[in-house]
Amino acid sequence: MTWPPLEVRNLERKLDELIALTDDRRDVTDEIRAWLARLLVVRSCGYLEQTVVETLRAYVREKSYGMVRAFAHSYLERSKNPSLANMDDQLGRLDAGLQADFREFLEADDQRLARELSFLVDRRHKIAHGLNEGITPVRALRLAASSKEVADWLILRLNPFP
Repeated sequence: MTWPPLEVRNLERKLDELIALTDDRRDVTDEIRAWLARLLVVRSCGYLEQTVVETLRAYVREKSYGMVRAFAHSYLERSKNPSLANMDDQLGRLDAGLQADFREFLEADDQRLARELSFLVDRRHKIAHGLNEGITPVRALRLAASSKEVADWLILRLNPFP
């Protein structure tokens, strides 16, 4: 098995394509750029959500077997919104030390990533429900970068291969 899992690599590649499209300022109207920004927020949040699930599944697959693996995978069947509370809970179920490291990671730099992730999840919710989200392409690109930063931390920390 290679790391990160193929599913995560494919999701990241697709996210990177959307990032490049959103960042490209040529031949696109402001209205189209605004819609690309909204889509980027939704996809960035989805990328993080799926990265959590897929890296946890792959980790469990490599580190367990039998009934323990089946039990763990049954818990991971349903992805959860990548809110701070949900990710904290999932990592805490795996290891309290990992959970503490994750909290420290998010709280570094005056809680920059904690704020960014909370904002990302909030904006995805607003976009999905047709509410006024006030997102700009620049802000969407910054949220995508934060999403990838957190995903990279998870990929690195959950790597089952030393």
